[in-house]
Amino acid sequence: MSAVAIPIDAPSRRLRQWRDIGLIIGLAVCSGLAALASLPGSVAGPAAPLAVIFPPWVSGEEAVARSLATGSRLLRQGAVPFVVVLAPEAGMVPAARPAGAVLMLRLDGLAGCIISSEAEANRL
Repeated sequence: MSAVAIPIDAPSRRLRQWRDIGLIIGLAVCSGLAALASLPGSVAGPAAPLAVIFPPWVSGEEAVARSLATGSRLLRQGAVPFVVVLAPEAGMVPAARPAGAVLMLRLDGLAGCIISSEAEANRL
């Protein structure tokens, strides 16, 4: 009769792999929740400018035309042609998302170049 060696570390290796997978999944879930929690909520007050982001293959003229079709005022184009900055009317709900827009962002504290008249008056 011959002796067969049973590897002792096989279950512990499998346990370590599952532990590592669990840690990676837990870290991904926690980072996602932290990112969601850090997003700004709705803000009551004057309407903030909105950045409308289109896919990169949309030309600047087409992005402007689609944005103006919603009835919003155009402030300027972004640094890249597929980003348009809109000014919603005061006291109105934010404009409807233009056709083909991927994302709309409020520029409350993000647009250093856009200074509202109230902020300018408070600064002086």
